Amino acid sequence: MKYTHIVFDVDGTLLNNEEVVLYSLRDVVREMLSKDMPIDDLRFALGIPSANTLIKLGIEDMDCANRLWQKFYTNYAKNDIIFDGISECLQLLYDKGNILGIITSKTTAEYKNEFVPLGLAHYFNVVVCADDTVNHKPHSEPMMMFLDRANAEAKTTLYIGDTVNDSYCAQGAGVDFALALWGCKKPEGILATYRLSTPFEVSLY
Repeated sequence: MKYTHIVFDVDGTLLNNEEVVLYSLRDVVREMLSKDMPIDDLRFALGIPSANTLIKLGIEDMDCANRLWQKFYTNYAKNDIIFDGISECLQLLYDKGNILGIITSKTTAEYKNEFVPLGLAHYFNVVVCADDTVNHKPHSEPMMMFLDRANAEAKTTLYIGDTVNDSYCAQGAGVDFALALWGCKKPEGILATYRLSTPFEVSLY
């Protein structure tokens, strides 16, 4: 077994929730700034902490904005947003004895409210959220924290994500990176040790 520890990003990797994130954010902007923004103008929010997004939008009342965003997110996320094959992939890795982890730009509260209810959280031994670190992806600090918490070695750890920020986070810590093509919108130019077409391919490594 080459990799003992396999770490996943959440949004765009485990969850097919891009539209949920963007449409719920659009509603927050409409509510708090009284303006309609095209969805394409909000794509910068994908893969970064929610606080950074709200700051870039000029929203000052973070508490109110986060409450609204959570409310709207929940309304849009009524349908199954887990990528096809993810549940089976996690079960297979778990059965093989891999230690599984998460590094996400979600805060701990967002992780608990948006991810835990989906029924996958029991697979993961170590979870690093945005409020666990000072620096966030693309910085390597989240990965370094995972390695420390999991008592893992970089050479036997694989990080799976869908963005260039995920790639940089892994590489900065000396960890191999696998690009999740099933969720990646712009794979061109993203450096990766592996480029995976389906979640099942994760189990091959």
